[in-house]
Amino acid sequence: MNKILFTLLLLPFLTFSQNSYNMGLIGTYEWNSTEGNDIWGWVSPISEDEYALVGLKDGFACVNVSSPSNPTLEFQIADINSTWRDVKTWGNYAYVTTEADAGLLIVDLTDMTGNTNWHVSNFTNPTTGASVEFTAAHNLYIDENGICYIFGASSATGSSPSDGAIFLDVAANATAPHYLGEWNEHYIHDGMVRGDTMYAGCIYAGELYVVDVSDKNNPSTLGAHSTPNNFTHNAWISDDGDFVFTTDETSDAYLAAYDITDCNNIQEVDRIQSNPGSSSIPHNTHVDGNFLITSYYRDGTTVHDISQ
Repeated sequence: MNKILFTLLLLPFLTFSQNSYNMGLIGTYEWNSTEGNDIWGWVSPISEDEYALVGLKDGFACVNVSSPSNPTLEFQIADINSTWRDVKTWGNYAYVTTEADAGLLIVDLTDMTGNTNWHVSNFTNPTTGASVEFTAAHNLYIDENGICYIFGASSATGSSPSDGAIFLDVAANATAPHYLGEWNEHYIHDGMVRGDTMYAGCIYAGELYVVDVSDKNNPSTLGAHSTPNNFTHNAWISDDGDFVFTTDETSDAYLAAYDITDCNNIQEVDRIQSNPGSSSIPHNTHVDGNFLITSYYRDGTTVHDISQ
């Protein structure tokens, strides 16, 4: 039986059983026939209801968590089986990547039947005519300007999309995003963007990369730094923009912090393990104000105070 744990924050989830500290379980929604792999949050601008958008091994689901003690399934979309899916939103649309060669799933969240959705794999810049095609991707991020960054893309049809980052404009056309450019120095497993800067977890290079993406046709690397266990899974920036936090997705790995005030000279300033010697693996870390919230294999979720 697979459970989604709804805590006070909607974050990437992990099924676990251990004692909790300063954190309480509010409610659960259970799937008996599938597994979950990602979660994101969305608030309806019309009803103000809150939803958990859930990547499943066999598709995508929308769960109403407005009453967190009693979450209810709104709809579920069946899709090709995949261990990996990732979900982000722009406006009233959810965007879902998968490594199952199903393209980019776009879901209109104003239709709570789930019937209004598209699978898109070809993207074109209407001004330049440049285009890209991908059928699979590991991850994605959508910034505050409506630019969608596709990470770890590949194709089953013979084309060669960048497996670094592909830039799509979902603000210009939510259901047929425009292709803007790409960065292809390394494979990116996960990343995030603020302003004109991308922070990328280049897992196989074992490094955090900081990239200027102000010119989508010509992104440029600002700096890079190896992470403690050389298997950089994700990266997230502090609210003040001075620090980046990373995870390495391997046993007994560290959650690490870096001073990025000078991207030409990135400095590691701290690192911590959840439970040394337990073989616990950190997965994703996110910043929420003065708190750093990290999901782990086995160790559940940790919250660290990063105000100092």
